[in-house]
Amino acid sequence: MTKTFTPLASALALAAVMAASSAHADATSFDGFYGGLAISSVGLDPNFSASSISNAVGYDLFAGYNHALDSNWVVGGELSFGASGGHNVSGGATIVDLENMMTISARAGYVFDNTMIYGRLGYQTGDLSISTSAITPDLDGAVFGLGVEHMFTDTLSGRIELSRSVLDLSGTGVPAGAELDRTALSIGVAFHF
Repeated sequence: MTKTFTPLASALALAAVMAASSAHADATSFDGFYGGLAISSVGLDPNFSASSISNAVGYDLFAGYNHALDSNWVVGGELSFGASGGHNVSGGATIVDLENMMTISARAGYVFDNTMIYGRLGYQTGDLSISTSAITPDLDGAVFGLGVEHMFTDTLSGRIELSRSVLDLSGTGVPAGAELDRTALSIGVAFHF
């Protein structure tokens, strides 16, 4: 008995080949250098004050490198610089700003259909500017987050990320053990080279 090769069988075979090859192409689409901009809503929670601090708009300029380990897994490193300003402290006229925020972090993600779900772990440092004080404490500590990034074209991606930093304060006049928790929900675009 001879088997016939129908158009439906041809289409199914072609779809299977394309699916197998596109799985690898999806991960490699994130491979290489990239840079971009993210805008975020930043919340601050101090452990050294009963006052609450309002959310404010922040930004980050970032650059990094991704490496596709296989057809689905990507690892990489990223460096960013940013700030957030105009955080109002309740119960007074004090405004605080986060300035010179530098972050170095590693990312690892799983890619499917040109979309990557990733985690981030790294180190963050910066300055805390207080409008009613000459003290400008230094900040530093761990940052971690989860995000989703999608490749819209071969060179353009968009991402949404939720990150959290646990920052120790240091400097003259800073209470011992002072910490500031920073939570940021960001949306960004990246250009891939």
